[in-house]
Amino acid sequence: MKQQAYILMAFMVSAGLFACQDNPAQQYGDHVIKGYKDAQQVREKADVSQLRRSAQDFNVMNGRYPADLKELEQFSKIAIDAEKYDYDPATGEITAKQ
Repeated sequence: MKQQAYILMAFMVSAGLFACQDNPAQQYGDHVIKGYKDAQQVREKADVSQLRRSAQDFNVMNGRYPADLKELEQFSKIAIDAEKYDYDPATGEITAKQ
């Protein structure tokens, strides 16, 4: 009976210690999610950069910027989700919507 009490007490102490520490599975999950979000941001910047270059190329070939993102899409053969970008046809400036 005394041995069972010691085992129970040891279990409760160790459970309490583990409860005070960060959960390694949670830490890993948080790390994976942060990495995914960071990769998305890098991808978005690369996409905007590529679209800007395509708008510049269009300007060089046609003496003007595309009238809209649809015209840029036809020119560049890059699928463009117009909901993701703001575009100024007067300057060719493309930015990601926040």
